[in-house]
Amino acid sequence: MNNKIDDEVKFYLHGIVAGILTDCVKEKKSLQELKFKNPINSFLLEKCGAFVTYYKMEKGQKKLRGCIGLMAQEYPLWETVARMAYAAALEDTRFYPITEDELEFITWEITILTPFVPCSLDEIIIGTHGILLENDNNRAVFLPQVATEQGWTKEETLNQLSLKAGLPQNAWQDQNTKFYSFEGIILVK
Repeated sequence: MNNKIDDEVKFYLHGIVAGILTDCVKEKKSLQELKFKNPINSFLLEKCGAFVTYYKMEKGQKKLRGCIGLMAQEYPLWETVARMAYAAALEDTRFYPITEDELEFITWEITILTPFVPCSLDEIIIGTHGILLENDNNRAVFLPQVATEQGWTKEETLNQLSLKAGLPQNAWQDQNTKFYSFEGIILVK
């Protein structure tokens, strides 16, 4: 995967997210009702995972308003972003769906994921790598920017990741716990 994204790709992907907010939040259309321009850049056709994160500006502070992603390389990038933009706006169970009244206060990030690579704890660089923790049937992931945004050390990040996976805080120290690292190409709007 090319870690440098050209302006054409950025414009196309941001257009998808903006369109989802307009068509699905404001006009109440379903994702299936939308028509997208055919992508002409081959990068948009590569299968890769991506997350869409929405923030709401409240009293000068950026607050999380929805975040959903697909880690699997299942769909072309443009389609993954469309699906995740819709899901993060309207289906993130941690939040009520974004409303039309909020749209003027909403910003977003698109995080395009590089492939997941098995790794040891020593190989993980906070702020550079995203982390997938896996222990039995429990899994959790943090995007590369999460630990930095929260001001967490590596140990605090791993503690929080264990808790997010529904495991005890120190589960990351269990010899059966596996780690995968990845990087994220972040497009901010």
